[in-house]
Amino acid sequence: ADCESTAICFNHLRSEAIQQFDSSEKFVELFKKSKKNHIRAKDIESGATIADPCSPFHQKRIVITGKLEKFTRAEAMKLVADIGGINEDTVTKKTNYLILGNNDYCSTIRGGKSSKQKKAEAYKLKGQEIEIIPESVFYDMIADFARE
Repeated sequence: ADCESTAICFNHLRSEAIQQFDSSEKFVELFKKSKKNHIRAKDIESGATIADPCSPFHQKRIVITGKLEKFTRAEAMKLVADIGGINEDTVTKKTNYLILGNNDYCSTIRGGKSSKQKKAEAYKLKGQEIEIIPESVFYDMIADFARE
C-alpha cells in the first residue's frame, strides 16, 4: 500500500512538473540550478504559443525582488513569460516594472529596501519610466491573463 501511494504521489508531481515546465527533464534542470544557486531569468521560458499583446507586461522588462507570498519566483517569472513579458535579474535603465515581494526574510537588507528597489527608485527620480509595484498589484494586473 505504501508503494502504491508513493507511485500515485510521484505520478501526480510529475504531471504537475510537465504542465508547468513543459517536461520533467526541464523541471529537474531548473530545480538543480535553483538548489545550486537561484533561478535566473534566462532559465525561464514561456510555454505559451502566442503571448497576449493586451497583457500589461507584454514586451515589458520585469524584475522581482524579495520573497513572493503566492508563488515561487520561478512560477511568477513563468507567468510573466507566458503573457509576453521579459524577465530580468537586475534593474537596469531598460526595466519597466519592479515587483516588490517581502524583504523581511533577508537579513542583508538594511532600511527595509533591497538594492534592486533602491536602484529602481534612483532611476525613477532621474525620469526613467519604471513602475515599482507591490506583489498584490502584480497579481491584480495578471489576473485576466495568467492561467491558474
